[in-house]
Amino acid sequence: MDDFNKDLETFTLDFERAEKEQLEYLRLYRQMTQKQENCQIRKDFKSLQETNLNEENKKILTEKKANIDHFSSKLIEMQRNFQLERMGFICLQFLVILAFFVLAYILPPFRIVDALCNFLLVWYYCTLTIRESILRLNGSRIKGWWVLHHYISCVLCGITLTWRDGECYDQIRHVFIYFVCYIGSVQIIQYKYQTGCLRRLHALGQRHCMDVTLEGFSSWMFKGLTFLLPFLIIGYAFKAIIVLVNGKFLY
Repeated sequence: MDDFNKDLETFTLDFERAEKEQLEYLRLYRQMTQKQENCQIRKDFKSLQETNLNEENKKILTEKKANIDHFSSKLIEMQRNFQLERMGFICLQFLVILAFFVLAYILPPFRIVDALCNFLLVWYYCTLTIRESILRLNGSRIKGWWVLHHYISCVLCGITLTWRDGECYDQIRHVFIYFVCYIGSVQIIQYKYQTGCLRRLHALGQRHCMDVTLEGFSSWMFKGLTFLLPFLIIGYAFKAIIVLVNGKFLY
């Protein structure tokens, strides 16, 4: 019985070793097949390049190459112009929303005016998420966290839109309008900073023409960031004050 158990253990170890060797063999076989295919493709491409063409075919090939280069440059220019138009449209939308919120603060406190302002915020973020989804399907390199942020903003604006009128809303209304106007102004400043950095990186060839957000940091970005940082710090402090001082009215 002991001999049988020992033989069984030896057989199991040999089987596991053989199974690992089989997997390694299959991996090496796939690599060899892939390299053979690549070599065959390079060989066919080289033989195609060495094929003698008559003068007429050479002329046609030269014209086609020139047309491809021309349309490629046009496509790159259209992509850049489309990105600039998109950013300009977003900025214009936010300016309209800011104007409505300023009117809501100047005019007497009508719930209809406040609801219209909140509806504009919902409309802004809904159209923004739809446009960004279409752009991502068409090859734009918009980051997922950027789209997620806009989805969350859309939900929060919807909650604010359905906030019923009452003492709680009246207590937070003026502070909320102040906050929206300030954050909107800061976002416009951020838009100017972001587009300036992207244009410079596009011109240097360090970013893809379909990038709309920045990742990483360079020393030359401090020049614009030093102007933007105080506004961001004030915005974070404003948000903290709203949470600490006015948060009790939400419960």
